[in-house]
Amino acid sequence: MKKGVTMREIGAALGVSTVTISKALSGKEGVSDAVREKIIKTAQQMGYHYVAPAASEKQESMIGILIADRFFSAASFYASLYKELVKQMMEGNMLGVLEIVSAGKERELTLPAIIADRRVSALILLGQFDPAYVERMMDEGLPTVLLDFYCDGPDVDAVVSDGQSGCYLLTRHLIERGHKRIAFVGSAQRTTSIMDRYSGYLRAMMFAGLTVEEGWLVDDRDSSGKYLTQLTLPQPLPTAFVCNNDQVAMRLVAQLEAMGVRVPQDISVTGFDNFIYATLCVPALTTYTVDQERMAQVAIRRLQSRIRDGAEGPIRTIVGGWVVERESTCARAEKQA
Repeated sequence: MKKGVTMREIGAALGVSTVTISKALSGKEGVSDAVREKIIKTAQQMGYHYVAPAASEKQESMIGILIADRFFSAASFYASLYKELVKQMMEGNMLGVLEIVSAGKERELTLPAIIADRRVSALILLGQFDPAYVERMMDEGLPTVLLDFYCDGPDVDAVVSDGQSGCYLLTRHLIERGHKRIAFVGSAQRTTSIMDRYSGYLRAMMFAGLTVEEGWLVDDRDSSGKYLTQLTLPQPLPTAFVCNNDQVAMRLVAQLEAMGVRVPQDISVTGFDNFIYATLCVPALTTYTVDQERMAQVAIRRLQSRIRDGAEGPIRTIVGGWVVERESTCARAEKQA
């Protein structure tokens, strides 16, 4: 039996969409009995792992939540966002089933168990996945929403925080306090959310007529997405840093203080997310609040719409937040080069 047959391949063989294939195999309305029977027969002939809905006892409210292993830990932003998703799903009589995807599975385009075993009726992909892996998930024909990242290729909905406007506002906050030599901390090519935040920083610098010097884009993680143990800081040091998240900002503050540099008296630092690290840090971080509750609400509502209405063009929803000013930034009165 052929392994890994997808709904897209079945649809191509029959000349119908993956949405039609998904409806037929899941027992949903909107497909005639004759077409459903033809699809099921073709799927079985092609080696597709088909389980009749009555036998699987799968509920329409069972939602798969996938996250890459590199993004998940007990104290991570995404663990908190996952909890928010589950809380709101329970309020809506839905069940969230989490699966953590290893780097090997993502690289080899291996289906997660909750999809391969047909345990769920829809998906939320959380954090960041390679576009090829997102396409592999979309081949299964399940209603899908990306949360806190997006892909330019696959036809898929996404819900993201307003990273570009957030870092624009944080950078403007520093510029208005007299800072001109401002660096950005974050590996911009690792995730779409970091790239958006870097774009917001660049936009604020450009509008203020300030030059971004070589070395002012500071990597915070390696090629696999894991955090670096030590940041390579530019020399001479700028007077302020905009960090792509609060955890990195707290680590930067500790590294600066170990060098004898005071925050904010010598250098101002901003975070992003207004997550737990923002208030654990000493001094507490000026940051941008990501509205996790609203992001989860929007993602679930969009997923419900996809389940109910089926195919339509992809929608990317940007959820705004707000700046919270704390002790890690201050005005810089003296002239800067």
